[in-house]
Amino acid sequence: RTKMAKLVLLLLLVLATTCTGIDNGFGVTPPRGWRSWNQFGTGINQKLIEAQYEALVGRSRKVDGVPTSLLDLGYSSAGIDDGWQKCNSGPGGIGYHDAKGFPNVDTDKFPDIKAMTAKARSLGITPGWYGNNCACKETRSTCALNSSDLCFAGDVAATIEFGFGSVKLDSCGIERNITLFAELFNRTGKSVMIENCHNGNPIVPIREGGDKVDCPMNFFRTSGDIRPQWGSILSNLMTTPTYNGGLTGPGCWGYPDMLEVGTFDVPTRGPLNFLTLTEARTHFSAWCIVSSPLVLSHDLTNDTTMDAVWPIITNKEALAVNDAWVGDAGTLVKKSDETIEFPNCEWGFNRFCYHSISMVWKKQLSSDSVAILLMNNNNVSADVNISWSELPPWQEEPSIRCPASGCSVRDVNAKKDMGLYADGFSAKNLAPHDSAFIIVSSSS
Repeated sequence: RTKMAKLVLLLLLVLATTCTGIDNGFGVTPPRGWRSWNQFGTGINQKLIEAQYEALVGRSRKVDGVPTSLLDLGYSSAGIDDGWQKCNSGPGGIGYHDAKGFPNVDTDKFPDIKAMTAKARSLGITPGWYGNNCACKETRSTCALNSSDLCFAGDVAATIEFGFGSVKLDSCGIERNITLFAELFNRTGKSVMIENCHNGNPIVPIREGGDKVDCPMNFFRTSGDIRPQWGSILSNLMTTPTYNGGLTGPGCWGYPDMLEVGTFDVPTRGPLNFLTLTEARTHFSAWCIVSSPLVLSHDLTNDTTMDAVWPIITNKEALAVNDAWVGDAGTLVKKSDETIEFPNCEWGFNRFCYHSISMVWKKQLSSDSVAILLMNNNNVSADVNISWSELPPWQEEPSIRCPASGCSVRDVNAKKDMGLYADGFSAKNLAPHDSAFIIVSSSS
């Protein structure tokens, strides 16, 4: 640990310097990858994670007739979440940092964490991990800001020393200062992608005046924790409009949490603890149209699950909508006044929520094309409609201008052209929790 100790000392010497951003080059488009939490919780180990790495790069399935891996499609980061640390290993049996601020790894679960990250990098994957953990959270005053700051410096040094290229920083422990973390990572000279999970200072980007935004992270949580229940999906989705009006974009993406596509048998309350494939497709489409990072969280080694969700998570047309950037991160165009009650919307017992029975979202793709998602949130089949005149203006011009013959409409999930529509589009008889994901283009 001599090398790590020197890095910690160097980092402590620069703590007096502050910054308002992060300089690492990550997140030009919404990041894509995988993280362990939603499916596995703290029940992770090195063997399990390395198997996920291998599944991420495997080409046993096809996309458009070509053997393709998830890595080929941009799912390039794979992160361990809570559960890697040696709980109660700190001074006095508290926390998981030693007296010098180094995080202690549970070597029974992760016997050689450097070998694990080296394996990821050899496969072309950016390995990620997790800090300011919730399990046996760190509460010692020496880990707090304006005390000794040892644990901030220790975590940054360990991230570099262990070979990780991304980190998710949570809000459970006492280390709550994302700006300090960003500054320390900048000072290492190593590029590390930072996810802010309510860490603090700031929790979300802050507009400093004019077009300047303080965003010392590459993506940030807009919502509470997600769960595999339809009400939770809608609750998290509805947090995005607050930030998609100018606080999210390249290098700083709003994120309504990991995807629940393909997760099952996870700890939850209520009669269902998974999404149907219809719900999973709408969930994925919604995350694409609001420019969210796409972080898978199901078991990539489960062939039954992978076969079922493969058409959803590998849809190149949906991924292209997610990547597209002309300044619009995705907008809620309209929602019905009528609402419906959903159970189990948050972690905890009987957390009910109410959401509109229909929604329409839009993302501008170019001056003459726009993506639209029409959602039926009701528990019965229904039509969902949009008129082109209802779309909000884009750069003081109509979102779409249709010639007399109409605009062309393409179904993203069915991957087929639907024909010309002059005034708008009606998704007929959508099944409960189903959606129509379309791209509208001027036919001129």
